[in-house]
Amino acid sequence: MAQSGLIDSYLAELRASVSRLPDADVDDLVAEAADHLWTAAEHMVAATGCPPAEAEAAAVARFGAAALVAKLHVEEAKRGGAVSTNTSRRAGIAAMAAPVLFAVGQAGNVTVERGAGHGLAVGLMLVAVAGFAFGLWGLRARHGGLGVWGRAAFWLFLASPFLALPFGWGAAVALLIVQLLVVALLGVGMLQARVLPPVPVVMFSLSAPATVAMAAVLTALGVDAARYTPAGVLVCLLGYMWLGWAMWREPALDSGRRSPGTPGPLTA
Repeated sequence: MAQSGLIDSYLAELRASVSRLPDADVDDLVAEAADHLWTAAEHMVAATGCPPAEAEAAAVARFGAAALVAKLHVEEAKRGGAVSTNTSRRAGIAAMAAPVLFAVGQAGNVTVERGAGHGLAVGLMLVAVAGFAFGLWGLRARHGGLGVWGRAAFWLFLASPFLALPFGWGAAVALLIVQLLVVALLGVGMLQARVLPPVPVVMFSLSAPATVAMAAVLTALGVDAARYTPAGVLVCLLGYMWLGWAMWREPALDSGRRSPGTPGPLTA
């Protein structure tokens, strides 16, 4: 079939539009688009006898604007290997339960001085910490690792004790600040991936750093920040529980059937 150049121009525009993707992915996308477009144009010429230029124009029009196709592929690439599994659903349950268990355990730790009741309260707090960590792992796994942001958060988490150690008596505060940065990095990656609802992502990942910054400013101004920080912590925990609920509500793709109470995949 004689070429009018329209498909070639379209492919060049598509290649330029997805230049942010790895070269191998760009080559695969352009090759797939070229095969689809040329096949569609050739079939149209053979079926209708229309001029090649008209067939190319129709094929391009049906395929969609290069900018839109590129945007869809870039967004899909950001999602990585995002898959809802039975494990991520269990991590969602842990995320919902962890703040409640910690609150109950802390209440018992304060009100019960000794004995089996006090031990049970401390045990609940330890289980809550483990559940919180499992929930964080589930969030990262649900988003396919979160790419660069997920790797940065993971390595910063591993390095956090060593980064905090030189601060001596202030190591606990330094460790808290680093962990807040870890959560913020995860939040940025989650927002970019657009897998789970953005509102609880913002509540969870950005409210805690914002609360710490607000407390620092209020303290510098001579205001008692302790009166206001619990609200920020509450927003963070509610966002975390909301994300857990969202993960639990999703159907697990590795179960072979839809779990009870799951209406279907969540939309971003």
